[in-house]
Amino acid sequence: MINKETKSGVSVAHGAALMMLLKMFERSIGLISTLILARVLTPADFGLVAMAMSVVGLTELMGAFGFDVAIIQNQNAERKHYDTAWTFNVLFSVATAAVLLAVTYAASIFYKEPRLLYVLPVLALGALIAGFENIGTVNFRKHMDFKKEFRFLFFKRIATFVITIIMALTFRSYWALVIGIVSGKLISVIISYLLHEFRPRFSLAASAEFFHFSKWLFLSNLVLFIQNKSDSFILGRAVGAYDLGVYNIASEIAVMPSTEFIAPINRAVFPAYSKLSVDLPALREKFLEVFGMIAIICLPISVGLACVADTAVAVLLGKQWASAVPLMRIFAVCGLTSALQSNLVLVIVARGQPKANTMMSAGMLVLYLPLLMYGAIHYGVYGAAWVHLVMSVIVLIPLHLVFFRLIELRGAAYLGTLWRPLAGAAGMAAAVLAVRAAIDGYLIHAAPLLALIVYVAVGGLAYVAVVLLLWQLSGRPAASAETNILRTLAGRLRRAPAPL
Repeated sequence: MINKETKSGVSVAHGAALMMLLKMFERSIGLISTLILARVLTPADFGLVAMAMSVVGLTELMGAFGFDVAIIQNQNAERKHYDTAWTFNVLFSVATAAVLLAVTYAASIFYKEPRLLYVLPVLALGALIAGFENIGTVNFRKHMDFKKEFRFLFFKRIATFVITIIMALTFRSYWALVIGIVSGKLISVIISYLLHEFRPRFSLAASAEFFHFSKWLFLSNLVLFIQNKSDSFILGRAVGAYDLGVYNIASEIAVMPSTEFIAPINRAVFPAYSKLSVDLPALREKFLEVFGMIAIICLPISVGLACVADTAVAVLLGKQWASAVPLMRIFAVCGLTSALQSNLVLVIVARGQPKANTMMSAGMLVLYLPLLMYGAIHYGVYGAAWVHLVMSVIVLIPLHLVFFRLIELRGAAYLGTLWRPLAGAAGMAAAVLAVRAAIDGYLIHAAPLLALIVYVAVGGLAYVAVVLLLWQLSGRPAASAETNILRTLAGRLRRAPAPL
């Protein structure tokens, strides 16, 4: 059996904070990378790679069974489970690479893009390499060893960043993105064996157990891929590489603050949800604690970005990306809905009910695809973005109905975690828009960076003031995100060394 790593003593909250720190660093690196690449490369370069990655993602679905999730969810996983998961990952990576090579020519014809004939074979190599990653690193999450998880993700991200930027400054073409993707997969494999002592062996001993649980994760991943990537397929064909590049960069930057800062929280709490899945009162309590934290973080970020999208684009990307501004405003709201729903889905899976999420998503897909095709064909990238937004809101309705029934949560308790951040975000938006009205005629054009700093400062102060005021008027509830944040800050200050 694989050696059981003991729980490191790091609490879920501490682990989430550690992963948040990593994600802030990672997204800062990602933002710096995007800023550099946006000035060195063209929207058409980004669009070309987006086309290629849509094809890669479609072929990688063959192995999207979520074996790592199955191992985390299975509290009694043995060596055979790890070996079987790794074996399937290898087999699926070989199959993915072979299929990619087989469809390369057809993809170039479909997109009317001959450069895919050279890009896709290189990405096929990356798909092949990725399957050999050490499955033992799943234990970092399973046993909540967040320090090792932090190191694993940190080293992988920084190495990939350095390689991508060097390639961009060297080639000044889409090859920088392609080489960066493949290098990142190779680096991930190498680091996984350096940081974890587990050495997998070929085995299919636990095949039946995996597919009993993972078949629904596979279908859910299939539906999720169609939801998230069908726009790239359709737009790549309908509008070409340039507009697709603008669309993808707008989407990436707009959802980055909310979803990417929430992702480490989800990554940290899923093992805890799995352990509490048989204890509904404890699971509800943990969910409300985590969901309150997600709401208090993602609401001001998404709303604030929608308010200052034009200034943010001017500062971060440059005037050549001005057409991304209305798209960023739309996707900022999409990022908010995605961040809110992601934690609900984790609880559903932790309860051993991936089928419910799959069936619900599949039902939404029946409505989403025809609307997306109509919007993209008739209104281009803006039509596709609006369809994406409308569907991201509609899907919240059945998701919440399933979620409330599954963990027997009262609506009042759920709304109690949302109303103060919602009010704070509304106050923040009002303050930012008022400042914009006062200085927009001069400062935003003469000094956009200074204008952005002013907007962020005013918005942040307004949000904190409104939320803390409402928290005080509510009687300082102990089970609230505000209380947890203030308690954590107070603890940090008490442990801080005294000045010399």
